[in-house]
Amino acid sequence: MLQIPDHYQVKYTGKWGGLLQQQTSRLEKYTTVERGLDGKVVFFDQFGLLDFDEKTERMGKTVLDEAPTMRRSMRPRVFTKAIGYDEFDGNQLGSLDVPVSKTIEGLRSAAGRRMDDVMIASFLGTNYVGEEGVTPVEIPESQTVPGNYVETGTAKDSNLTVAKLRAIVQKFQENEAWGQDSENYGDKLVMAVTSSQIMSLLRETEVSSYDYNSVKALVDGKVSSFMGIEFLRTQRLPLVNGVRTCLAWVKSKAQFGFWSDFKVKLSIRDDMDEALQIRAKFACGATRLQEEGFVKVLCKEGA
Repeated sequence: MLQIPDHYQVKYTGKWGGLLQQQTSRLEKYTTVERGLDGKVVFFDQFGLLDFDEKTERMGKTVLDEAPTMRRSMRPRVFTKAIGYDEFDGNQLGSLDVPVSKTIEGLRSAAGRRMDDVMIASFLGTNYVGEEGVTPVEIPESQTVPGNYVETGTAKDSNLTVAKLRAIVQKFQENEAWGQDSENYGDKLVMAVTSSQIMSLLRETEVSSYDYNSVKALVDGKVSSFMGIEFLRTQRLPLVNGVRTCLAWVKSKAQFGFWSDFKVKLSIRDDMDEALQIRAKFACGATRLQEEGFVKVLCKEGA
């Protein structure tokens, strides 16, 4: 004999929900982007710096110098993902639809995150220069703000501080990468940080500075810049032993490119009992165009 509780039913919603995730590329709009690239490598040829020689004699011989040039390479990374649904999934899901649109939406979000990973790895890591584009080059120590940076006194590990921001701006100005002429060309000074760095700035300015209201607005999303730096928050920056590697750069010196834009294709797989295949793909690459346009910033989280 059954009792009433034995007849209790389970009900489900008639639609698919979604999990929290970063839904678009956050770095792309802060770079110089080229589309329609092809070939196994793309070269960026650059003209170097010129200087004058002082004339020290009358009617002396003219000396011809070679024009200073440089070359930097960028190579593609190819990404694919295929999701399948059986031909009878729609029948067995009952009131739920086969989540085709959710799948495409999820693939697009995943592509945006992966593009950011490509840019972060390329902007922080090894780049390649030279005639064949195979000579490695790194961001030099002179372009790094250490985790224990202080303007005066004893060095001490810290998260992001106003002092570190001042050091960043000074390095860019000393390299003629930012300031004076930059805004005339529509350039931007950008810094990628995590929420930890923004909160660190807030705690510092709250107790010691008139900058508190500006950083509070940054936290609230009402502004995106502070001290002339446009901040972009991403949680995808590398973290090693509690040290977060953040990065500041000048937009015109950050190169991103597509060999193939994000594309999705739906097809019926006759070789798999007419399963529905949703396949997405894209190919992209990134490189620094000049090390002096980047500053690596080490931040000790929890310090």
